[in-house]
Amino acid sequence: MYKTIICAIEASEEGLGVLSKAHELSQIYNAKLFVTHIIPYTLLPKDYQKELKESALPSIESKASSLGISKKDVKVMFGKPYEQICIFAERKKADLIILGTHSKKGIHALIGSTANGVANYAKCDVSLIKI
Repeated sequence: MYKTIICAIEASEEGLGVLSKAHELSQIYNAKLFVTHIIPYTLLPKDYQKELKESALPSIESKASSLGISKKDVKVMFGKPYEQICIFAERKKADLIILGTHSKKGIHALIGSTANGVANYAKCDVSLIKI
């Protein structure tokens, strides 16, 4: 059913939980799994962006490699998270995006949510993992 899966994670233990579930699904469907982490800053000096990426990348790569996912399938990017996730999914011709969602209630559930943005703008299926 799914051939290419994008998993967007945070550099946290919750991110590993989301990635573990994405990995399980990729195994079930024999799908290619790509992992991404988006740093939500774009108007920063290039040196500082490089520093942020260099501090985030080892954590994301470590989580991926703990599940046997190659470092070449891990990408750290900058920008609006929901936009970058959707662009990356289109570029990889993904048919499923998996990401975590926090259990926010009230007005916080309606605005500012990466999960909400991805669910509304993605051109493929989206699976939200509650963390």
